[in-house]
Amino acid sequence: MVQAAHSNMSQHGKGRGIKASDEYTAALCLKCHYEIDQGSKFSREARQTAWMAAHISTVRKLVDSGQWPVDIPIPNQAQFMR
Repeated sequence: MVQAAHSNMSQHGKGRGIKASDEYTAALCLKCHYEIDQGSKFSREARQTAWMAAHISTVRKLVDSGQWPVDIPIPNQAQFMR
């Protein structure tokens, strides 16, 4: 199964009790979603890097298949590589 994993980064609107916008999601399996959200296997930086790579892949696949919503601007993916 695939789940929509929201960003946990404050620059994407994440806050206490507030999820980031749906435009900041990545398609992840249940195990990867858990590891990126709450897992202790990786450092915070490694979890953020993994989420960013998954997000970029998700956006690209949605755009390439014509499934990205027309009323949502495509994120500037260069901003994620800072």
